[in-house]
Amino acid sequence: MSIIVLHQGEFNGGKLKLLRKSNGLTMKEVGEKINKSASFISMIEKGQSKPEFSTIVALGKIFNVRHTFFLNDISIPYPTETTFFREQIAVPKRDSEQAKNKSIMIAYCDSLISNKFNLRSFQLPRYALKNSTFRCIDFEQIDSIASQVRTQFSLGMGPISNMTLLIERMGIRVNFIDFENDKIDALTEKIGSQYFISINSRRTSSVRIRFNLAHELGHILLHSGYSHNDISNNSKHKRIEQEAQHFASALLMPEKGLALDMAQTNMNFLKGLKLHWLVSLQALIYRGHEIGIITDRQALFLRQTISRNGWRKEEPYDHTIGIEYPSYIKSAIKFLVKDKERFLAELSEESGIYQDELSKYFYLSENSNKNNINLKIVR
Repeated sequence: MSIIVLHQGEFNGGKLKLLRKSNGLTMKEVGEKINKSASFISMIEKGQSKPEFSTIVALGKIFNVRHTFFLNDISIPYPTETTFFREQIAVPKRDSEQAKNKSIMIAYCDSLISNKFNLRSFQLPRYALKNSTFRCIDFEQIDSIASQVRTQFSLGMGPISNMTLLIERMGIRVNFIDFENDKIDALTEKIGSQYFISINSRRTSSVRIRFNLAHELGHILLHSGYSHNDISNNSKHKRIEQEAQHFASALLMPEKGLALDMAQTNMNFLKGLKLHWLVSLQALIYRGHEIGIITDRQALFLRQTISRNGWRKEEPYDHTIGIEYPSYIKSAIKFLVKDKERFLAELSEESGIYQDELSKYFYLSENSNKNNINLKIVR
């Protein structure tokens, strides 16, 4: 295997901007780390000035990438459609930009693997909505779309055993990323020609992660054609979130299947249903009430019980049900690569991303279910 000392090419300022934003840094903060001004960082990001080789090496050390990352001719894929954020509250723009750029950084790595192996990318199925402007979607139509997903993958009316795997089978990439902000649950972007759902790795409840994944899938199937203006309009955004929420409930808990199992509605019985359906108690109560199995009075009492026991953020069995980590790229490497270590070493040279970071991202390390690619600065 040949050793590449230096990739000949011009410095790519867009890659510096990507790393800077994915680490939540200002131009001034980056400049201070290499004894340069903010204006200098601005100029090299815009291609108005070319940094010296020693500066390129220093930048690589700061962001824990090879200096060749800035010099190779591999382009960065960028979002081509509206980004959907699943947030608990509004977050600062700097934090949302950081989260988006972390996803783009992973898309850069993913594109190299996908292109090498000609892996499939997601194509909107015929049952997906392709509206280019906002309109209220009837819940019955959403139920039908959720049902067609189940039919396509022969899921029947019972629990979905692995939500991450289902989404990966559809051709959508799933990533677990430390967004460094507890208020961001997930985001969905179409980067280049590929859809990515990124889950905040700070989430430790499998059932909530599963619901977030179903919610984000709802955005892709229902709202992917909407403009940024539609998404950012407060009244429209509220309805869009309600529709994605309903899709997630209908997909994870189809009415017929849940109605058959919900023979009782007391809390102890619902705990057993949680372990079976792999959804939260709060989601079960909401869905049971929505389809008419749980009365208004029962729903109120059950929600009060949730609050009284301090279960709104952490419920019983949240840490009993295992998290379903991504496996698509890992499986592709396992079945298509004879020498994994050599493959990763060559990919590291080509991409400019260190091998251990690639291994974490592709879930190939021993602790792959606890580590995520997180191109952080070296302090």
